[in-house]
Amino acid sequence: MRIAFLVNRDVESNLALNYLLPELHESTVGIFLSQRVGSGSKVPRLLGQLALIEQDLFNALPPGSGGSSDPAGSGQRFGFAELQQRFGVPVRVLPSLREPAGLQMLQEAEADLFVSIRFGQILKNEALAIPSRGVLNLHSGLLPEYRGVLATLRALLNGDPEIGCTLHWIDGPGIDVGRIIETARVTVDKERSLLWHILALYQPGAQLILNAIRRLERGDPMAGTSQDPSAGAYYSFPDEDDLMQFTAQGWRLFDREDVWELFESYGFALRPNAL
Repeated sequence: MRIAFLVNRDVESNLALNYLLPELHESTVGIFLSQRVGSGSKVPRLLGQLALIEQDLFNALPPGSGGSSDPAGSGQRFGFAELQQRFGVPVRVLPSLREPAGLQMLQEAEADLFVSIRFGQILKNEALAIPSRGVLNLHSGLLPEYRGVLATLRALLNGDPEIGCTLHWIDGPGIDVGRIIETARVTVDKERSLLWHILALYQPGAQLILNAIRRLERGDPMAGTSQDPSAGAYYSFPDEDDLMQFTAQGWRLFDREDVWELFESYGFALRPNAL
């Protein structure tokens, strides 16, 4: 089975690929990148600090300077360019799927299955019809309770004891409404930040993807469970009031320790020298 990954150009998507490609690189025919999720004009100023870490800083790291260990064996992680070099999987920025060039690029990959992770474009019927085995999406929230963006922040804000991610089919151009295949959950840690909780979802999320692909390869049935359209809610980007409430509850968007741990896992020593 030929697989194409449709992912955002951010550290979370890259982290998922670091877990998946050691197992799936021989079946992967392409990685297609979107540049962001949602419209930048709608993102509150405070969330720009998070995007600076997830996208701007991460994508500014120079390729090839993060070490030479095996990601499957040592835990060392690799950026998009290094993943392409190590596993021989082409990584390309995907043009807008509203234009023929974007659809043609997906068609030329000749993939049987698309796997979407944080992909920043809505897949319309023309794109969904390309892979014969369908389109899977990993949503970083529990469905149907949390549709939309930053589901993890909403779950923490609501006082949930667990956060989670959902693997589901994309059945149509709606957002986060397809048939649910499986979910994974992570216990909330009040001492850790939003960034830590978001990143914690991608190892179990990658395992959901791997489990589903193995089931498809074996020919096991995997229809999924339809969502109740009246259940849960759709969340757009939080506004300034939401973020003030979030911090008033004692939550932090990120800690310096999170950033150090994240980039050290890619081979960069960012911690200042001890005084």
